[in-house]
Amino acid sequence: MTLPHPLIERVKSGRVVLFLGSGALFGAKLPNDKKIPLGNDLRDVLNERFLNGEFSGESLSVVSEMAISAYSLSEIQTYIAEYFSGIIPANFHFEIPKFKWATIFTTNYDRLVETCYEKSTDARQKLVPFLSDEQ
Repeated sequence: MTLPHPLIERVKSGRVVLFLGSGALFGAKLPNDKKIPLGNDLRDVLNERFLNGEFSGESLSVVSEMAISAYSLSEIQTYIAEYFSGIIPANFHFEIPKFKWATIFTTNYDRLVETCYEKSTDARQKLVPFLSDEQ
């Protein structure tokens, strides 16, 4: 893939926002060969764990809300954090800290980006996570 020269220059100067969604986990691994849930897989994991599989046709947002209603936001967040703990980024994920980003946004529940920055010895900037439950 050839990137446009203006985009390359903006990345080099730190004027690009990096936005990562569920596909960013591709190539990463979890300890003990536990499956990384991509796409609807996370919905299925939460549905099975908290809702006895009763909402298999629903979206991740519906399953998440139902699980939070049945348990609590804290319990769901704790489960997800434990599920993704020890995430092992792919080699190419470690390229992220080598660039200066205007901002990094992610919709993901994992700590992939944080793990890359924590293990980096040559990060171009300090990562300051900002977490919010606000819609």
